[in-house]
Amino acid sequence: MEAKKIVAVYVRKSREEETEDTLQRQQSVLIDLCERNHWKYDVYKEVGSSQELDRPELQKMISRIKLFHYDAVVSADQDRLSRSVGHLDQIKQILVNAGCLFVTPSRVYDFRKDDDDFISDIQSVLSKQEYQKIKARLIRGSRQSARDGNWLGKKSPIGYKYNRDTKRLEVSEDAPVMKEMFDLYIAGLSTKDIAYKFTQETVKTTMNMLWSSASVSRLLSNVVYAGHSLYGKTIQKTVDGRRTITYADKSEQILVENTHESIVSQELFNQVQQLKKDRNSRPPSLRLGKHKFSGLIRCGLCGAIHSFQGSRYGGKRIASCQTRIYSSGDDYTVCKNSGAKLSQFEELFYMYFSQHVKQLEQYVGLIREHDLNDSPDYTQELESKQKQITKLNNDIKRIQQGFMLEIFTQGEAREQIYQAKQQIKTLEEQVDELKEQGNITELDRVEVTLEKMSRFLTHGDKLPEREVNTILRELVEVIVYTKIGKEFDIKIVMK
Repeated sequence: MEAKKIVAVYVRKSREEETEDTLQRQQSVLIDLCERNHWKYDVYKEVGSSQELDRPELQKMISRIKLFHYDAVVSADQDRLSRSVGHLDQIKQILVNAGCLFVTPSRVYDFRKDDDDFISDIQSVLSKQEYQKIKARLIRGSRQSARDGNWLGKKSPIGYKYNRDTKRLEVSEDAPVMKEMFDLYIAGLSTKDIAYKFTQETVKTTMNMLWSSASVSRLLSNVVYAGHSLYGKTIQKTVDGRRTITYADKSEQILVENTHESIVSQELFNQVQQLKKDRNSRPPSLRLGKHKFSGLIRCGLCGAIHSFQGSRYGGKRIASCQTRIYSSGDDYTVCKNSGAKLSQFEELFYMYFSQHVKQLEQYVGLIREHDLNDSPDYTQELESKQKQITKLNNDIKRIQQGFMLEIFTQGEAREQIYQAKQQIKTLEEQVDELKEQGNITELDRVEVTLEKMSRFLTHGDKLPEREVNTILRELVEVIVYTKIGKEFDIKIVMK
C-alpha cells in the first residue's frame, strides 16, 4: 500500500437504535489506520441495513470508485459493505474493475487474486451465519421485552410520550386530540370528515401530524389507545432492492394488555372497531358515504328516493330507479327513470339554484321598493290555539272531578290527563313559534334565506359533503329528477 495515496473510509451501523458511539468508534479506528499510513481519505458514514444495496453514502462512494478516484476502500470489515453474498459480489467486481483494494484493520484484500477472493467468500458465509444468529437473538429478546409490557416502537403514537426510565408509554398533551377523534367517529363523522375538520380548525400535535382520511383510519384502529400494546403485526422484507411490508399471522403477533394508561375506554374502542367494520361491509352505494344530495333527489316518475353508485370510470353516478311498480298479484314493472353522471346533474342543479337566488334578490328589491315589509299577522291562529289550550285545561279539571266521583278509575284518569297535557305542550310550542315568527318581518325572513343560499353557492364546494347536505336540507324540500332517454330535467322545490 506504499504507493496508494487516496482512500475511501466507509463507516456504517446497522440499527438506528444503536448509539452514535458505534459509528464514532469505527471511524476513529479507521482514520487512525489511514493517518499511520499517510493516506489521504474521504469519509462516508451512514445508518442502514447490510441487506440493502441502495444506501446513499455507499452509492456515492461506488460512483467515485467507478471514476477511479480511489486506490482503496477502508472499512472495519467486509460485512460493513454488505452481508448479502450477491451484493458483496457486485461490490467486489466494481473494486476489481477500478483496480481498487479493500483494507480492514487486520488485512489488505486484492480481489483480483484468487486467494483473497476465496478468503473473502468464506468470511462472507461465516458473517451471514453469525448475522442470522445475532438477528435471532435480537428477535427473541425483543419478543420477551414486549411480553414484559415494554414499548418497542421507534416512535411514540400521537397522544403518548416514551418514558426512558420505565420503558413504558405515558399520556402526553396530545391525548385530548385522540379522544376527540374517537368521539367524532362515534358521533357519525367519517374519517374524511374528521381529517377535514382537524385541518380546517388547525388542530396541531407535537408531531405536526398532517390529517388525512387514511391517517385518521389508521389511528382509530390502533389498540394502543385502549391501553394495550401489539407487536409483530407486520413483517418487513427487501425484495429486489425494494422494501415490502406484509401482515404477520395473528398467531405470531404479541398482544400485551394494560401496558399503559388508556386514552379511550375499551368499550369505546370496541364500538369504533365495530362501526368501522359495519361501514366497510356496507353495499358499495352506501360505502360511498353521505353525498351533498343524499335524501333529496326523488324520482320524477314514481317518487322514490334516488341513491348513488360509483362509476367504473371514476366519480359518482345517480343510480337508475329500481322501484318495482306492481299491477296485480306478483306482476310488476321496474321504473324507467335512468341514471346520470353526478357531475352533469350538479351542473344543472347549480344553474337552477342560481336562478332561484336571482329571483329571491328581485323579490327583496320589490319588498323594499313598494314598502311591503310587514310582519305576518298570526292573531287569529294564536287566538285559536289559546282557546284549545284553555279547553284542554278545563278537560283536565273535569277528568279529575270524574275520578273523585268514581266515574273514572285511577288508571283511566291518569291516561286521559297525560294525553291532554301532551296536547297542551305541543300547542304551547306552536304558540311560541308563531309569536317569534310574528316578530320577524317578511324582509328579514327572505334576507336570512337569501344569505344562506348565497353562502352555499360561494363556499359549498369547500365544505365536507355531510355539512353541505345539512345546509341543503334547510333550503331545499326536494329535487325532482326525471330522465327518459339521453336528456334529463330537474325541478327544485324550495322550502
